[in-house]
Amino acid sequence: MSEFINIAIDGPVASGKGTVTKALSARLGIPALDTGAMYRAVTVDLLDRNVDIHDEKAVLFALNKTDLRVFMSDNSIMRVFVRNHDVSARLRDNAISLATPTVAAYSGVRDYVNRQIAVVASTGNYILEGRDIGTTVLPHAQYKFFLTADLVERAKRRKLDLARKGEDVPLLEVMAQVKQRDEADANRVVAPLKQADDAILIDNTGLTLEQTIDSMLKYIKL
Repeated sequence: MSEFINIAIDGPVASGKGTVTKALSARLGIPALDTGAMYRAVTVDLLDRNVDIHDEKAVLFALNKTDLRVFMSDNSIMRVFVRNHDVSARLRDNAISLATPTVAAYSGVRDYVNRQIAVVASTGNYILEGRDIGTTVLPHAQYKFFLTADLVERAKRRKLDLARKGEDVPLLEVMAQVKQRDEADANRVVAPLKQADDAILIDNTGLTLEQTIDSMLKYIKL
C-alpha cells in the first residue's frame, strides 16, 4: 500500500463532487485531483481534431497523439494540458459534458486515463474525485466516499453551473441530460458507476457544503 494518503470521492454528475473535493482539500491541506477533467480533456482534443467520437477505432487511434498532462500549481490549482495546450477553461462547456460519456465508455480511453491518474496519485497525498476511483482506479485508497443527491437538486446545480458560463438551458432539459448521463455511467460495460463496497455513502440533498464536509470528516483520521 502506498505511503501516501489517497481519498476517493465517487458519485454521479452534479452530486457536488468537485465543490466538495475542493473544500475538503482546503480543509485538510491535501491537493485535489479532478479525474473527470482528464476525460473531458481527452474529449476536447478529439472534438478539436474532428474525430468521430462514435467510432471507437478512430478514437483509440487518435488517442496515440493526445499527450495528456496534469500539473498542480503551488497553490494546488489543477491545470490540464493536451498536446501542450491548456484546455482547463473549456472542460465544463455543455458540448463537452454531453460528449464525454461516449468517450469515457471506451475501455481503451479509460485504461489510458486511469494510468495517468495512478501515476499522479502515487507521487503524493491527493483527494481524487470521479466515477470509479474507489472501485477501479484506486481500489486500495485509504478513504472512500460515494457522494449523491436527488435528481432535481443535481439538475438545479448543473443548470447553475451552465448559467455561470453563459449557457441558458431549461431545467427540464438539464434534468433529462443528467438522467441520461446517470444511465450511461451506470450501464457502461467498462467500470460502471457504482458505490464501492467499502465506500461511505453521503447523500447531500438539502445539506450545505459545510455540513457535507463535516459528515466526511467524521470518518477521516489523519
